[in-house]
Amino acid sequence: MKIETVETFAKFLSKITSLDYWALIVASGGMGQGKSCLITQLARAIAINNKTPFNYNDNLTYSRAELAKWVDGDDKGKGQKPERSAIIADELISLFFKRNWYNSEQIDGIELLNKCRDRHLVILGSLPHFWDLDSAVLPIITYWIHIHERGRAWVFESDRNPFEVDIWHRKENRRTYHKHGNPYKCNGFVCEIHFKDFEPNDKLAYYNVRNTKRVGTEGQRNKVEKYPKLIAQRTALIKYIFKNYPETKRATIERASGCNSDLIRRALDA
Repeated sequence: MKIETVETFAKFLSKITSLDYWALIVASGGMGQGKSCLITQLARAIAINNKTPFNYNDNLTYSRAELAKWVDGDDKGKGQKPERSAIIADELISLFFKRNWYNSEQIDGIELLNKCRDRHLVILGSLPHFWDLDSAVLPIITYWIHIHERGRAWVFESDRNPFEVDIWHRKENRRTYHKHGNPYKCNGFVCEIHFKDFEPNDKLAYYNVRNTKRVGTEGQRNKVEKYPKLIAQRTALIKYIFKNYPETKRATIERASGCNSDLIRRALDA
């Protein structure tokens, strides 16, 4: 079992960006386990390696709009981060929650992540439960880091087999973990990271920015709940049709309902 430090894993991620790739890193774990602590340390170390600017106010966001600006620029082409920058998209539960799969801003955000690879960025985010992410985000995640306990994290990568349906081997790895009590023999296990707590001044700086920016985006989820009953009914109807009339073709449902194939897929995944 390979053990890495924040510095050695950050060097590895920096090397990825120098090879014409990008990286999307997701950290999960219980409250107070150190998700934000780890990803901010990684982001800072990556910025140092790549010689790109980094501070919490300019590299930490809770907003889809701000993330889009940093990745692709605004409508005037301004605000875009330099290539190989590290961006912290904290609280992914607000940005890409699976229950908000129908929201147009969230769909646009996912499309942006799929198209921004030429920027060679490293985007790091966190949420309590990995499987709460929108299913359309899961295939583009480079590494999933689960904080097992404060100061200790496990890193996984998805299966690159183009014919594999469950690229994270969720069911198989659940059995393997129960058998061994650790993930070291799980499919896709990469390494274990040991990390330190925030330095006091660093922690204060992080919380000052977080408590300001997060409050400004609390309405992102409320905004998309305008027609929750109608959306729930549409999702239930789509599932009912495919369950009871499996011979029905998706193209027929698309023409009859006006729903595109992506919306139908998301309804079936909900």
